[in-house]
Amino acid sequence: MLHLNQRFSRIQIAIISALLCGVAVAGFWRARQPLYRLRGPNLVFWAWERPEDLRFLNPKKDAVAFLSSSVELLPYGVNIHRRMQPLLLADGTQLIAVVRIYSHLDAPAALDSVQMDELLNTALAATAQPRVTALQIDFDARSSERPFYSRFLFELRGRLGPSYPISITALASWCIGDRWIHDLLVNEAVPMLFSLGKEEPIVRQYLSSHTSFLEPHCNGSVGLSTGEWSPNAIHRRTRVYVFSRDPWTRKNVESIRSRLNGY
Repeated sequence: MLHLNQRFSRIQIAIISALLCGVAVAGFWRARQPLYRLRGPNLVFWAWERPEDLRFLNPKKDAVAFLSSSVELLPYGVNIHRRMQPLLLADGTQLIAVVRIYSHLDAPAALDSVQMDELLNTALAATAQPRVTALQIDFDARSSERPFYSRFLFELRGRLGPSYPISITALASWCIGDRWIHDLLVNEAVPMLFSLGKEEPIVRQYLSSHTSFLEPHCNGSVGLSTGEWSPNAIHRRTRVYVFSRDPWTRKNVESIRSRLNGY
């Protein structure tokens, strides 16, 4: 009887040990979950289509995402508007090329193979510019356009390879409930928390009671704008992209740093 009890004790110990090991592995796995954000400084300044002198930024603390091209999708063909304005940077500043894609509700885009090729060529050309280390695609995809954008990003990943950093901007609603971006092959989705329109009350209410978005792609970065609402607390590991309707100056950059409490 004693031998039998000892045997059961050994079995129980083995089971408990296996369970504890499982808990430890699960904890380690959660700790190793991918952080969906690009590598580099935590503060990124968007430089839109205007002359910008950002030589006063600190390359160790700041990065720049500049509008490289805007692509207008039309019912017949494509218009490509490449950056024409100067951008001055300090040596060593991380540079992200942004390709903005847009269409018109009253003139739906063709979304055909010609437009796909034009988009791919424009995006690849953006990555080939000097000092560019990453690519961001900025778009507002209507429901009918989502299959086209999904295919575009799939093809783009194939062309750039698995390790090239690809970012997209995302409506806040895509990060909360309408999670159509979940399977996109991108490194991060930047939830845009400005110019929210009718979504603003919903987004504010959600963020007042949640510390993260439902969509994992959205939890490593955030997009803000000068002079607009922003969440009270932003995690220190979050990469913050900031937009300004006016040219960047030392004053408004320092105002952003103060607002973000030490970024």
